[in-house]
Amino acid sequence: MKKFKIKSLLWLLDRLTIPISLGAFFVRIGNFFNSEIVGKYTGSNFGVVFENRGEILPRHPAQLYEAIGYLFLFILLRKLYKTNLRQKEGIFLGVFFLVLFGVRFLVEFVKESQGGIEEFLPNLSTFLKISFCHKPK
Repeated sequence: MKKFKIKSLLWLLDRLTIPISLGAFFVRIGNFFNSEIVGKYTGSNFGVVFENRGEILPRHPAQLYEAIGYLFLFILLRKLYKTNLRQKEGIFLGVFFLVLFGVRFLVEFVKESQGGIEEFLPNLSTFLKISFCHKPK
């Protein structure tokens, strides 16, 4: 820390959030070109047909939704960095996680299951989505 004049771990993490958010944007664009992490089928005109997967029906471009969210996060963090908030440690890390998880949560509604824990506990992800978004009547 003395050699590179790093003030603290939070100071370092705050500075890393900006390039990481831009990197996440490019990762999701790569997922789109590789037809990975596809969305659910859609009947709207806004869908994308992934022909290299052998499909003929349009799907939500969940990768692009996420990429746009991460680009928004990058722009937001850059704007905030130009303010006096950069003097307070942990602000950028907090905004990063808040927006990142918000984007991930919203995109999960249109994303197709990729396996993992959703295969073993299919009702858990549905329960979490419903319990946070819908109030029982």
